[in-house]
Amino acid sequence: MATNQEARQAAIRAVTSTTGTHNEDWLALFTARSAPAGEYNERLLSYINTKLSTSYTNINDAMQALAANQSADNFSSMGTFTP
Repeated sequence: MATNQEARQAAIRAVTSTTGTHNEDWLALFTARSAPAGEYNERLLSYINTKLSTSYTNINDAMQALAANQSADNFSSMGTFTP
């Protein structure tokens, strides 16, 4: 059985066709979704804001919003999701 992190990575890989590390797969998703260049958390924040049509400035609030959007209690408990 996959962990939630592994399930998120599998969902990303299904979209990006990548087989890198956890971070490499996320970075490929950010690029595929046109998140601007920057540090990992900056790109994650941009990706979430674009996906949810929001304008969060706090990464933790954005991650919580993404989890809620995907019917999870929080980001850590979010497994498979729709990237």
